Formats: sequence, C-alpha cells, structure tokens
Amino acid sequence: MKSTLQVLFALMFCAYSSYHKTDPKKPTEVDDLNKSGYAFDVNVVRINSDYSEFACSMFREKLVIVSSKTIGAIGPGIDSKTNEPFTDLYYLDIDKKGRFSRTSWFSRILNTKANEGQVAFSKDENTIYYTRSDRQHTSNYKLYKAELRKDTPGKWFDELELAISSDDYSVESPHVSADGKFLYFSSNMEGGFGGFDIYMARIHKDGGIGTPVNLGDTINSIEDEKYPFTSKDNKELYFSSTGHESIGGYDIFISNRLEGVYTAPRNLGRSVNSDKDEIAFVIIDDKNGVFSSNKAKKSNTYNMYHFEAKILYKELQGVITTKDHRILPNATVVLLNSAGEEIERQKTSIDASYHFQIKPFENYQIIAEKEGFEDFTLHLKPSAKSQNSVLKMTPKVEVSYN
Repeated sequence: MKSTLQVLFALMFCAYSSYHKTDPKKPTEVDDLNKSGYAFDVNVVRINSDYSEFACSMFREKLVIVSSKTIGAIGPGIDSKTNEPFTDLYYLDIDKKGRFSRTSWFSRILNTKANEGQVAFSKDENTIYYTRSDRQHTSNYKLYKAELRKDTPGKWFDELELAISSDDYSVESPHVSADGKFLYFSSNMEGGFGGFDIYMARIHKDGGIGTPVNLGDTINSIEDEKYPFTSKDNKELYFSSTGHESIGGYDIFISNRLEGVYTAPRNLGRSVNSDKDEIAFVIIDDKNGVFSSNKAKKSNTYNMYHFEAKILYKELQGVITTKDHRILPNATVVLLNSAGEEIERQKTSIDASYHFQIKPFENYQIIAEKEGFEDFTLHLKPSAKSQNSVLKMTPKVEVSYN
C-alpha cells in the first residue's frame, strides 16, 4: 500500500506586534527603511548633559558610559579633535522601570588625564577590556585589560596593554560576547576593506586574546564600521557604519548569524537612524537598550537615547494533506530552531491547519508527523526579500508501507 504525505506550507510574512493599538507611544508599524525585524520606541535620556555621552556595556546591573562631562572640577582639558573635555568612564544605576540615575565615576584608577574609550567585561565581570588614547594622539586608541581582585570593590589591578595595540592604527569599541568566548572590536589596521573594520578574536583562559579575524566583506565595507554589539544568544550583530547605503553619517545596522555566516546588514530604520550619526548601540535587557546620536544638537555633541524594541513576528501557517488532497487532522507539527532545538509543537486542527509565530530573519525547521506516514522535514530560510510576500511550497514525499 502506498501512502503519500504532502505538506502545504504557507508563510504569511506580515508584521505582527502585540502592542495595544490605542497606545500612540508604542510602535505598531515600521518605516520602509527598517528591515530589522523590530519596531523601536525611542526617547531621549533625561540624564544627558551639555557634553557627549556614549554607552559601553552593562556591569553588575549598572550601565557604564563614556562621557566628556566633568564632575566637581574644571576637568582634564580640551580635546582639539572634539572641542570637548577629554573623556572619562562613568556608570548609571537603572531602576525596575528602566529609569537612569545621575552619573557617578566608574573608577578613579582607570580614569586618567587621557581620553578613556569604550570598555567591555569578561563573562564573570572580573576582567575589563578598555581603550585609551593619549593627549598627543587622541585619534589612536590602544586596547588594555585589567583585573578586579576579590574583596577590593571598584579597584582594578594588573593593567596590561594588549599586544594587538599599535602606534600605527587604532583599536576601538571592544565588546565581549555573552558567552565570554570572543572579543569584538573595530580597527583601521592594515589588511581591512577600508577605513575601520570589525574584527573578532577568541579570548583565552588567562584573559588574553587570540589572532584577530576580520568579519569579512558582508559586514565590512570600504567605509567605516564601528561599535559591534552581539545579542545574548549571539545570533544578532549590531554595529554602526557609514557604508551599506546609510542615510547619513553612521547608521546602526543588524546582521543575523546563521550557521556561522553573517547575513547582509539591514538598517534599523528612521525611528533610530537619521542623517547625522547613530553609534554605541547597547542592549540592556530583553527589550530595552540605549544608543547615542548627535542628531539633536548643533554643537555636534552626542545625546544618549533609550529604546524599547518589539519583535515583529511573522505568521507561519500551513495545512497537512495527502497527495490526493485529503486533509490530515491530528497530525503533529514540530517547530525547531536552526540548532535543531524544539521551540513548539502543535496538533493540526480539524481542517489540518497549524499556526506558529516566528522571528524574522532566522532559520527554522518544521517536522510533520502522522502515524502511517513517514516524517517530513522542511527547512525554512526567511529573508529580507520575503518581508512582505507570501511563499507557498508543496514538497511531496511518497513512501511505501507493507
């Protein structure tokens, strides 16, 4: 006896948001530039000063930032490149409602009379990777690391300039992946694709870093790419670029990492980006984060902006039938991620239909199971091109049974 399992999959790619439609402050739509898969609700942070502020990283539930502001003193002098005071490291407390406190000095040991740049932390938060440029060469940052000794709150020791640093190029905007395995950074060292490129290097057990690897020409362009930041699951890379058809200056982009390969960068849209510069994108928790922009100031100084991101889920709908178009109710449909891990499973309804919500720009698998039929697996690879389209596939499997 021959039985055939025909699986009809209809991918209804339409923007979905669970925000209440009557709340005008919540994002329900995205502009035509936004191909990120998220809607962003953006507001300027109230603690901004008359000087520039840039977010770096989270440290023990505090947000560490770089700023040109001064606290209780005249300050260390003026950087001729920015026409602002030399930068120092500060931190902000964040309450349960996402509100920021006033800034406080992060470390009297790490703050010097030079320019302090972006910082990142190891997974256990006992190692800091930080950048600094001296007063004579403010455009050339070098990369250092230091250790936080036990029972010495706020005191960093064993400062070490890492071998990757050089007088011939700059190493900037370090970021450590959530699993603590890789250090990302930006540099204009030789061998790149032009300007600043984004690199990654494996972090050794002793905190040192391995040989840097350029992320390639999908991410890097002949223009500048800076400020890398990866999501908690390491599937998303955010960065700023003056390339990739930015709408002006630096725009913030997202790229998904699928099966070890980065996808083409996608713009976060006009709710985030402008014709000025948007940089230093940092995720605080599952839906909140900050970035900096000079779009509101004639002086070209940078404000920090808070954002709330909402996933724009896509609708995955389908019907399970036989080859001769007989529907198969009570079949099992399993949704798996790209790693083969089960996300959700359903039984088809009386009309043999099923329905899932999936994140855009991620790879999935669907397995259809029914007693008397061979399991059928379909690999789904959504893309930016299918953002507003309907994709119908009718793969067929014919199996003989005794």
